[in-house]
Formats: sequence, C-alpha cells, structure tokens
Amino acid sequence: MLGKLLKHEWKVVWKVPMLLIGILMIMAMVAGFTFVLPVWGSEWVGLPLSGMMLIMLFYFSMIAVSVGITIYFAVRYYKNMFTDEGYLTHTLPVSARQLLLNKVITMSAWNLISLIAVGLSLVLFAGITLWALTPKDSSFAREVIETFAELMEEWPELIRSPYMRGFTGFCVSILFMILAGSFSGTMMVIGSISLGQMVRKHRILGAIGAYFAINTVVQMVNMIIIFPVMFGFENTMSRWDMDVSPFPVFTRFYGILTAVTLAVAVGLYFLSEYLIRRQLELE
Repeated sequence: MLGKLLKHEWKVVWKVPMLLIGILMIMAMVAGFTFVLPVWGSEWVGLPLSGMMLIMLFYFSMIAVSVGITIYFAVRYYKNMFTDEGYLTHTLPVSARQLLLNKVITMSAWNLISLIAVGLSLVLFAGITLWALTPKDSSFAREVIETFAELMEEWPELIRSPYMRGFTGFCVSILFMILAGSFSGTMMVIGSISLGQMVRKHRILGAIGAYFAINTVVQMVNMIIIFPVMFGFENTMSRWDMDVSPFPVFTRFYGILTAVTLAVAVGLYFLSEYLIRRQLELE
C-alpha cells in the first residue's frame, strides 16, 4: 500500500517543484549569457547594472528553489494531515506509519533533487560564462584539452600520494552527509508541524516556534560535539606539509555531523509518528 501512496503523491506534487527548478535553469542561462552580450563595457551605467541584477536574480533563485519547495511540502503536509483534508486522509485503509513514510520519502527525495538542481544550475551558469569569456581560437581549446588529459594521466599517481590519504573516505562522508541532510531537513519540517499542532489555537505559530527551537538545540549540540574535532584539525594544519593528509580529519568531522543529524532526524520521526497515532486532533 505504501507503494501506491508514493505513486499517487508523486503524481500530485511533481509539477510545482519542477516549475521552480525550470525557472532556476532559465535564470542560470540568462545570467550566463549576460557575458555574451556587450553590456559590461558600455559607457551607460544602466547596462552593466542590468547584467549584475540578472546575476543577483539567479543567486536569489537558487535560494528560492530550496525554500519554495520546502514551504510547498510543509503546507501540503499540514493540510493533508491536520486540517479538514485530514478527515479524508486518516480514513484511508493505511496505517499512520505508512502515511508518515509517504510524506517523508517524497519530501526527502525532492529535497535531494532541489539540491542537485542548484548544483547543476551553478555548473550551467559557470559553463556558459567560461564559454563566453574564453577566446574562441582553436589553439586555446587545444591547450585546455591537453591540460585536462595531463591531469587525468597524473590522477592515479596523485591519489596514491600521502597527501591524498583518506580522500575516498572523505568523498563518501560528504555523500552520506548530503543524504542525511535531505532526510534531516524533511524531519525538521514534519517534526515541527507535528509538535505545532499540539498548540490547539495557534498551530502555525507553534510549528514555527518548534522549528526554531529544534534548530537551536541541534546547532548547540553540533557545536559541543564538533569542538574537539576542530582542535584536532588545527593540530593537523599546524604540521602542514605534503606528507600529512587533512582528509581523515575532515572525514571524522563530517561523520560526526552525519551521525548527529541522523540521530535528531530519527528521533523526530518517531515523535511525529507517536503524535499522529496518539495525539491527533484535527481542526
């Protein structure tokens, strides 16, 4: 039954996030192509200012996509679970766990997709900008290709050097942190809304207050746990040379962050499930 819920949820929600992502990609292309147009050398200050404004709009679009998708799913979760729509939602022949997992999986997936989209928009903007600013003669292009080929040839030897020790683990730790962050971001929203509905007359304010309270506590815990790791990193950097690799320290740093993030997210999940099962009161 969970599969059917996910299939239905995906069909219903995909249009708004994809629209936001599409606008972001368009803004990335527009901002990049400002470097193709002869606006930056214009004597009239309005043209360079217009180009700068387009680049700033692209920057704000990256923020708006992540925030907009989060707000969209937060509002949808609140309406589906705790308003009049909830009377229909909770009459479905599924358990509270399946209802919650449906929301968590969908929101986490779109959090990850929005993060990837922001990264791709940066690559698109940078690629168009470099294409616009680099000389178009064949010799330059040949030099770039030769330099890239040399780097690829030297990469196996570089990765085996003492300085690169632990680089693979570092990359894996970043990947896990990104995945954990997508799940944690979802549970921060869902947990806050689930706690906020306990404030019967001011549910939205309660949800906002719970979000900031949870975020503050998580930041404090992170700081307490991370300080020893930072001291270790400082000691490593004080002995800086090409025979000492900083990657194991970074890996430990991101590993601790991931563990704390997952612990908080799992705790919020079980708290939300309990509140939906035992303390549910619809508007």
